Amino acid sequence: MLVATAGCNKFLEEKSKSSLAIPKTVKDLQALMDYELYTIRSFPVGIDVAADYYFMNDNDVKSLGSELSDIYLLNNKETKLSDWSESYKKIMYANIVLDNIDRAALDGLTVADKNLTKGTALFHRSWNFFWLVQQFSPAYDGGTANFELGIPLRNTSDINVSFQRATLEQTFVQIISDLKEAISLLPDLPIKKTRPSKAAAYALLARTLLYMGNLDEALKYATLCLQIQPDLIDYNLIPSNAATPFELMNSEVIFHCSLAASDKIFGGTKSYVDTLLFNSYHADDLRKALFYKQNTNGYYNFKGSYGGPTGTAEFAGLATDEIYLIKAECEARSNKLLDANNTMTELLKVRFESGKLPIIPKDKSGLTNFILGERQKELAFRFGIRWADIKRLNMLYDAGISIKRVVDGKEYVLEPNDKRFAMWIPPTIIVEGDLLQNP
Repeated sequence: MLVATAGCNKFLEEKSKSSLAIPKTVKDLQALMDYELYTIRSFPVGIDVAADYYFMNDNDVKSLGSELSDIYLLNNKETKLSDWSESYKKIMYANIVLDNIDRAALDGLTVADKNLTKGTALFHRSWNFFWLVQQFSPAYDGGTANFELGIPLRNTSDINVSFQRATLEQTFVQIISDLKEAISLLPDLPIKKTRPSKAAAYALLARTLLYMGNLDEALKYATLCLQIQPDLIDYNLIPSNAATPFELMNSEVIFHCSLAASDKIFGGTKSYVDTLLFNSYHADDLRKALFYKQNTNGYYNFKGSYGGPTGTAEFAGLATDEIYLIKAECEARSNKLLDANNTMTELLKVRFESGKLPIIPKDKSGLTNFILGERQKELAFRFGIRWADIKRLNMLYDAGISIKRVVDGKEYVLEPNDKRFAMWIPPTIIVEGDLLQNP
């Protein structure tokens, strides 16, 4: 018994030392950033469950479980705990790197490798702050952002340090600051698309600044991104009956992420493209056949994901088609109408049958609405984008977009700028962190 006890104590002592190990080399810290199970998976699914480009039948809604069905109906009774915790887990990993990178040993690597690791951590921290603020805070309005609640801006891996919610303005200042610092450290393009790059940081800055309504800066960073990676896929070269039309890490992908939980909601046959959205695609639009397949009930399921070889993993990353649309919208809203027309022509000539481009309006209002329509069609089932668009368009441009659900004959409506656009933080987090809850 004494021998056994001594051996057990030694084992527990070793386990304790092991569990407290801190990465000491750049290679160790980069390995933490390359842990793809977490860094490029597990995003706040509520952002897309609540979007309006799809619908489900009553039985499939009931099969989601209380957390997801409440988000689907915007009841705000529950929010999926992992929508909060998984993002903060990734922020913690990023903070471990940032807390240790300056004293980490090169151990045969170079200063450029060290910069890459630090830039990667800054990118991932800002990336996850941005997902969280879209779900758990109201839409950004420069006039009120100093008085609205953002999210806790954890900037250390020390779990004993408590953070309250920053203002919405402080949250976006932090996101932009992290990205701008990352730009100075990252290479133009990555060695693999699951790592961020300068192009990815430019792309995320463009998306963030568009959400904020900062058109000049969003245009600047969209342009810088496309100067590095302008690639577009010619959809004319893809068979319209292809079961999975798009390759993983295809040439349009700037930064690859996919939604690990997508099969619960968007995979298989549970969700159907919104009928009005489907009917808005022109007969000459190649996306209609490449994005959707008809189900036996006559409705259409999505198949056109950039997220994985099965076509069911929802793409959650950054791609050049989105950046062309950001650039065009900023140009149109800034009265650069010819530039906007040229940008849209560049995109649509590889989305429509050769020689059959649609007529692009020339006036500002018509052109802007045209671009927004193309955004819906191009980026349908692209994780997180539509929810953010509804919030920003309602807040900044009085778009008047409502979201409606009908389940068991009862209609549920989310009116423009409703306070439920900032979803409830999971109650467990509110209690444990002593945080202020959303209305």
